[in-house]
Amino acid sequence: MADSDPAMTGGYVGRAVRTIEGRAPIVGAARYSNDLHFPGQLHAAIVRSPHARARIRRVDLSGARRVAGVVLAMDGRDVAAHLSPIPHYIDPATFGGKSAEVRTLAVDHVWCYGQPVAVVVATDRRTARWAAARVQVDYDVEPAVLSVEDALAAGAPRVVPGWDDNVIMAVPFRNGDPEGAFARADHVVRTTVRIHRFSTQPIETRCYTAVWEEETESLTLYGTAQNPHPLRHVLAQVLGMPETRIRVHAPAIGGAFGMKMHGHPEESLVCLLAKLTRRPVKWVETREECLLIGAREQVHHLELAFSREGDLLALRDRFCANTGAPSACPGWGMAFLTGLTMPGPYRVRDIDVSMTALVTNKPSWNAARGYGKEATAIALELAIDEAARRLGFDPAELRIRNFVPADAFPYSSPTGLQYDSGDYAGCLRKAMAAIGWDAWRARQAEGRKSGTWLGLGIAYELTPEGGALPGTMVAGYDSSTVRVAPDGSVRVLTGVTTPGTGNPTGIAQIVADELGVPIEWISVVQGDTTTCPYGFGNYSGRSTIVGGGSAALAARAVREQMLAVAAAMLGVGVQALKLSDGVFDAGDAGRLGFAEVAYAAYTRAYDVAACITPPLEAQATFRPPNIRHSPDADGRINPYPSYSNAAYAAVVEVDPETGQVKLLAFAVAHDCGRVINPRLVEGQACGAIAFGVGGAMMEDIRFDDGGRQLTRSFMDYVMPRAEDMPGVALVHHDSPNPDTYLGLKGAGEAGVGGSAAAVVNAVNDALQPFGVAITELPLSPSRIWTALEQARGTEGRAAA
Repeated sequence: MADSDPAMTGGYVGRAVRTIEGRAPIVGAARYSNDLHFPGQLHAAIVRSPHARARIRRVDLSGARRVAGVVLAMDGRDVAAHLSPIPHYIDPATFGGKSAEVRTLAVDHVWCYGQPVAVVVATDRRTARWAAARVQVDYDVEPAVLSVEDALAAGAPRVVPGWDDNVIMAVPFRNGDPEGAFARADHVVRTTVRIHRFSTQPIETRCYTAVWEEETESLTLYGTAQNPHPLRHVLAQVLGMPETRIRVHAPAIGGAFGMKMHGHPEESLVCLLAKLTRRPVKWVETREECLLIGAREQVHHLELAFSREGDLLALRDRFCANTGAPSACPGWGMAFLTGLTMPGPYRVRDIDVSMTALVTNKPSWNAARGYGKEATAIALELAIDEAARRLGFDPAELRIRNFVPADAFPYSSPTGLQYDSGDYAGCLRKAMAAIGWDAWRARQAEGRKSGTWLGLGIAYELTPEGGALPGTMVAGYDSSTVRVAPDGSVRVLTGVTTPGTGNPTGIAQIVADELGVPIEWISVVQGDTTTCPYGFGNYSGRSTIVGGGSAALAARAVREQMLAVAAAMLGVGVQALKLSDGVFDAGDAGRLGFAEVAYAAYTRAYDVAACITPPLEAQATFRPPNIRHSPDADGRINPYPSYSNAAYAAVVEVDPETGQVKLLAFAVAHDCGRVINPRLVEGQACGAIAFGVGGAMMEDIRFDDGGRQLTRSFMDYVMPRAEDMPGVALVHHDSPNPDTYLGLKGAGEAGVGGSAAAVVNAVNDALQPFGVAITELPLSPSRIWTALEQARGTEGRAAA
């Protein structure tokens, strides 16, 4: 039976339908941003700072301008005469923090390695890059601030001129009486967790092509944009043009993971270059440039207070986030979310969490998959395992004892979040069963007799999804339009976009069920500000929640139109009709095909179709009801409508002679509410697990003492290969959200932190006989070997 035959299954939702857009990328027919070419197209190359912190004394463009084929060369002052500062995606000042003016090109000073300083436009990319290399910039190099310790030090240089310190924002997250809870605790376990800087690195780097339309004095930007409508709003402000004269079109995107959320200087810069030259201008990011965009670097100092029975009484965390240089991108907000989502899945009420987001002279953060919640999971889960080791508890039982119980939902967290639903203990047990926990424990015990060092690790991750922040373009709602053509074909236009995750298929499954038609009749259009309803794109695992929800509401409205027409055609009441498999069935009164009714709706508007207002089209907005922006009595809001969660289990083997780690087995039990398409959810989960494994074991962006980035290619930035990953045992553990369409929770953000923590905990379990526990990432062979050597040296000195 074909995937698309709903007759035998009762519908598409819940089925592993093949992606409707999947063939084109596989056969090489998909058109990505860099596949678009326009007559007379020019190419831009950007000159970037080789220093982390410096004053710009002079920019000499004459060498570039003398190169044959160069059309335009500009420095920061030239560009500033045409462009306003870039508005912040999420302005820290809106939430009580400090805001810096961000220009497209640096004017008087640079505050990070790789910051754009000048741009050259030429007839081809090679010439543009060659000419850019001939731009001479005279710098006065200054001492760089690189670590959180540097940034906080007394008398530290100010990354942003005019600021009184290097703190973007410091926020306390407090509840209850943590001091009293710590005072009466039987045990206090302290853990320092260091999360390094690592990145997302999609297959497709960023690419923008701007086309100037002379006739209408308008611009079209084709590019790798996760949020076309909000990006258009930003471009209008920077360029000083009305939004109605700007179009943003996002073709197929080869991965995004937050990196392609807007605020990048190249977006508005390419538009200006097209406007000035009156010709299309393209810029394609190199891998070295892509690696400049980092995230996640945090240092946590955690304290957990326990009773002797193992009850978690209180949590204290002092953490700092190294967000790099100021940026208009939303990366800095990840640090805020790390604090807001404490204490994750645990029911502890007395908490004292302090978040300090800092600027340094490293390149800027942008959003990265997990958006700060992965750091919460890593810090918490490493600390919980450390507590289990020190206090002699089984790590699974310690977690289960302290989880929010399944009968406590909806649950108000200590930071004001409203957890919708869950069964954390059941989810964890299911993950352990899926990996064969008990059998691996037996193998571990047997292996230690012969010098084989296996380790087992678990972790839990709670991932709020579908976020909405007041006063920003981070909206919790979205819109879709459903159109039925006279031939019965269906087109869905939606404000959410896809970074290649398959959400058009999930939306099509929902609409197919609502309209009762085969999925092959449906096409989904996304990513175009001219044709699609105003929407906010993809981020925070929101696409199926609000894109699918709004498409369902619009499809229901169109269905009602068509039922009315079909009833009039057959001379029956609407209640007598059934619609499925593209057929309106009124029993003995007759049957009509979907296309037949659609044609009548357009051509018989004055008789049988007079009961509706044509065309067969409806637009709807889905706004999840449980987001709350009105502060409660404690001044807290609930910016998320859903809380997906998952349990992770890993088995590793560690070679103590080399520090090498081999991942032997991995399992996850995932709760994303109602599953629309298991194939899409499992693809998301497996991808996130690979992210987490890479971050835990190998991926690392490094700098020299002067702040120059040393990681410049995939020769330096090592990611997991297929042979590094075992098969993932994935099971679903659904607890539907009572407030979203079909109980959806989202599945796009979860997995990075939980999988990384499970791997680290597994390695530490393997190293426990050596008295070694590592809580600094990544767990590179050299770091593991060094820790083992230090432990051996300590043992040797003690024996002597």
